[in-house]
Amino acid sequence: MDTDLGEDIDDILVLAFALNSPRFEVLAVTTVDGDTDARSRIARRTVAAFGQAEIPVVAGYRRMMPLPNDPCPPLTSVHQNDVAPVEAGLPPPCRTPADELIAEIAADRPGQVTVCTIGAMTNLGHALLKFPQTVGNLKGVVTNGGNFDLRDRCAIGWNLRYDPLAAGIVARSGVSWTLLSESTCGSEASGVPIGPSAEDVAAIAEAGLETTDILWTAIQEWRKNKMEVKDRPGALPHVSDLDTMAHLLGGFIETQPAFVEVGVGARGRLPSLKVAPDPEGPHQVGCRVIAGRGRALHDLLMERLLAPPGGT
Repeated sequence: MDTDLGEDIDDILVLAFALNSPRFEVLAVTTVDGDTDARSRIARRTVAAFGQAEIPVVAGYRRMMPLPNDPCPPLTSVHQNDVAPVEAGLPPPCRTPADELIAEIAADRPGQVTVCTIGAMTNLGHALLKFPQTVGNLKGVVTNGGNFDLRDRCAIGWNLRYDPLAAGIVARSGVSWTLLSESTCGSEASGVPIGPSAEDVAAIAEAGLETTDILWTAIQEWRKNKMEVKDRPGALPHVSDLDTMAHLLGGFIETQPAFVEVGVGARGRLPSLKVAPDPEGPHQVGCRVIAGRGRALHDLLMERLLAPPGGT
């Protein structure tokens, strides 16, 4: 799981879903973009609460490629910082660099490991450049990024535009890459709300588990500090990043072969994204939940978020 959790609410919900789903084995969490140490603290508190403190968590690259990984001051944009404001009581961070850890895990389990990128792709971009054997060792990469419908709408999304050079490296590397539209798990694309309802949020608040306490704190911080929702105290969490887990589960997301190209953009202009269906294309893309499967995905999400850690 390669994530910028703390910036928005869906990352921590999706990490919790993966940690508490028997279909997944989370091998590592790498954080990316800006205050990666704060993001690492949130991730370490989360894995510990789910009884998996042994999972290595790495504070990864702070700045987009090709900038050096210089220290940067704490960012107020890590809105969930109160989830884990200090190191006390947390599992220690893993000291292996994020790109090296990705390469090592892929080498240890060739053909078995998928990297899920739900943030800027900087850590993975560096891994593929510095350790090119990783391309052949990975089973694949699944990314939430871009906004497209395969007809006439295509715009680069935040997870790609934060580091378009890294995204372009992944696209051209030869690794098996599935790119999912950021709107895939939204109600507009799926036909039904997949994210938590008001009743679901109340259930999280009242569940009384260590795991749900973390999620409730994160939801409150998101509501209080996220610019787009801070004036809406009852805003409901979205789960854009859930598309990656839904795709890996199978039977939820429609995908098809395509050609994907990411451009870094000229000075003063946004990076570009081209997504074109292509039966011979090297990539897979998806932008919608299979008809009739949205409710089942919502129910599975809430079942896992509300289940005690390790519950079947």
